[in-house]
Amino acid sequence: MRIIKDANERRNEILDIAENLFNEKGYNKTTVDDILKESGIAKGTLYYHFKNKEDILSAMIERQIERRCRNISEIAADNTLSAVEKLYRVISLLSKSGLLADGLHEKENAELHQRSFTRSLMRFTPIITEILEQGIKSGEFSTPYPKESVELLFCASQLHDPGVFKWTAEERRLKIKAFYWMLELTLGMTDAAKAELYELAGISKEVSENNG
Repeated sequence: MRIIKDANERRNEILDIAENLFNEKGYNKTTVDDILKESGIAKGTLYYHFKNKEDILSAMIERQIERRCRNISEIAADNTLSAVEKLYRVISLLSKSGLLADGLHEKENAELHQRSFTRSLMRFTPIITEILEQGIKSGEFSTPYPKESVELLFCASQLHDPGVFKWTAEERRLKIKAFYWMLELTLGMTDAAKAELYELAGISKEVSENNG
C-alpha cells in the first residue's frame, strides 16, 4: 500500500535527508540525484517542493534559524537562570556549527550567506534583548542600549566564523578573550556578573588576571 504524506511532512523529510548528505559529503559534492536516491522519491516530487539544490539549502537554513529561535526563547524563559547564565548559554548555542557553512561560503551563495546573517540578526535580536533587559532590572548589566548592544555583539561574533577567517588556534583564543572583554564593557557588567560569566566560560582566572 502506497503511503501518502502531507506536503509539510514530505518537505521536511527531504530537508532531513539533504542535511545529512550535506554534512557527510559536503554541499558541493552532494547532487540532486544523491538526494533523490537517498529519499527514494521521484524527481517531480522534489521539484514540486524545491526549485534546485540552492533552494533546498535556503529552506534548510531558514528551518535551522527557526529551531535556534525556539532554543533561545526556551533559555530566555527559564526563570531559574540568571541573566548572565542565559546570555552565556545563548552564546554557546550560537557558536556551535549548524548553518551549513561549507555551502554558504561558496561564491555563488554569497547573497544567500548575507540573507542568512541578516535573517538571523533580525530573528535573534529581540529575544536576546529580553535577556539583557532582565539583566538591567536585576542589576547585573548597565547599558542604555540593550538592543543595539546585541546587534553590535552579534556582528562582532562573525569574526569567529571559520568559513570566512582562517585563524590559527592562538589567534582564535585571543579573539574569544577579546569578545568576552568587549561583552563585559558593552553591557556594563558588575564584578559579580563578570566573575559568573568568566567562570561559565572557563576563562575566569586568566581574564581576571589580565584585566585586574
